Amino acid sequence: MKRALIVLACIAAALIVALLLRVRVLRAANHGPAGGTGVIEGVDVNVTSRISTRITRVLVREGDVVTAGQLVVELDCADPDAARDQARAQQHSAEAALAAASASAKSADRNAWAAIDTVGATKSQLAALESQVELARTELDRTRKLQLAGAATPSALDDAQSRYDTLVHQISAQRATEGATRAQAEALHTTTTAAEAQALVARSNVEVLRAAVARAEIEVRECKLTAPRGAMVATRILEPGEAVQPGTAILALTDVTEARTRFYIPNDALGAAAPGRNVTVVADAYPGTKFAGTIYYVSPSAEFTPRNVQTREDRERLVYAVLVRIPNVDMRLRAGMPVEVSVDGTWK
Repeated sequence: MKRALIVLACIAAALIVALLLRVRVLRAANHGPAGGTGVIEGVDVNVTSRISTRITRVLVREGDVVTAGQLVVELDCADPDAARDQARAQQHSAEAALAAASASAKSADRNAWAAIDTVGATKSQLAALESQVELARTELDRTRKLQLAGAATPSALDDAQSRYDTLVHQISAQRATEGATRAQAEALHTTTTAAEAQALVARSNVEVLRAAVARAEIEVRECKLTAPRGAMVATRILEPGEAVQPGTAILALTDVTEARTRFYIPNDALGAAAPGRNVTVVADAYPGTKFAGTIYYVSPSAEFTPRNVQTREDRERLVYAVLVRIPNVDMRLRAGMPVEVSVDGTWK
């Protein structure tokens, strides 16, 4: 009986000690630095295809660390290569057609201007002939009067008449020539307009085909996929030989060189959290090692809020999300690691 009492006393003493230690831990937690528990997160990005084709090579394995711009996947480029070559051939043909249309337009323009010059020269000649015919008419009238007065011979009158008639015929011929030249100039102007229109259409075709070539070259470049940023290969989603469509993810990358974590701070400790404040992060995987971080975001609204916030106890149940950046160049912190975060220089 005495031994049983001693055992019970020992058990009671042990429970009391354990209870006191638990209370001490809880008090220390309640009066320690403001903070919380979080999980390490990285920046997740995918390497995706923008074209429909097949994978020919995947150049990295899970766990490999890649740099931004590093070639990681090669796709079958037979169709894009053929489309680019076809577009280039069409562009060259259109450029040749443009050169011919431009030369034709320039030639038609020169001929039109030459015809206009000819019309001008013809009009000048016609004006000169009209001046001469007026003089010949005056001379004919004067000679006719002199002949009636007996002061001029019939032959002189015949000569004056002949000169006048010749000039009249020349004017008629010159007017016909002017009409024909003007009609030719108008026809050449129409030809020039048509040639310029053809050149404009050819130039538009060249621009369209240049755009097609540029688009085809973009698709060819998409046959070689590069890492969008420095990161670790988390998952090889697809393997060589598999078909892909635009938007199909081939690799999943995770960048933890700047790790992130999210913890929740209660309403009564919210004043301790502010963007720019330094924090200390401790990971279970590295006991005794402290990682420095910085708060970069505090949620503007509470979460896990009771339906009606009436009492002090209810207010203490309000929590706010706090996001932290942690430099992690050596990548010791991995995505999914649980961590404890405390805000430097603050106490609850």
